[in-house]
Amino acid sequence: MRIRGSALAMLGLCIGLLASTVHATPTQEDVFKSISDNMSEKTDSGQFLGVLAAIAAVAILVAVFNKRKDRVAVPKTLNHQRKLLKEVLRATSLRPAEVRLLKSLAESQELDNPLVMLLCPSILERALREKNGKLERKVAMQLARKAGLIPTRGK
Repeated sequence: MRIRGSALAMLGLCIGLLASTVHATPTQEDVFKSISDNMSEKTDSGQFLGVLAAIAAVAILVAVFNKRKDRVAVPKTLNHQRKLLKEVLRATSLRPAEVRLLKSLAESQELDNPLVMLLCPSILERALREKNGKLERKVAMQLARKAGLIPTRGK
């Protein structure tokens, strides 16, 4: 359908140009030869496919950027035990000796993380009772007071 329309347009253009020149009147054979030459030319489908591919690429890029814009920013998770321990210890008032005591108690109770002792005072109390003779008594008492196992002096 498209080729016929363009062929008809070319035919009209050829006839218009030929009719405008008064001196050179074409013969019927010249007109038919011109029409057959124009009809036998092949259209370049490579250019059409290139334009189609470019349009598809632009549509895909627009879809990707819209999807990216809709995504919600999620904070990065903290999965490193040492970093978490440092952060929690920074927020609490534990001294380095108490941290070492927590770590050794966690090892004796076969716990992966010493923070469990702070979160569950019953485990801390059990660990302190089991290792009572091997610990520095002063540090253990301070740790127990901070955990709320022993009432502080003045209250």
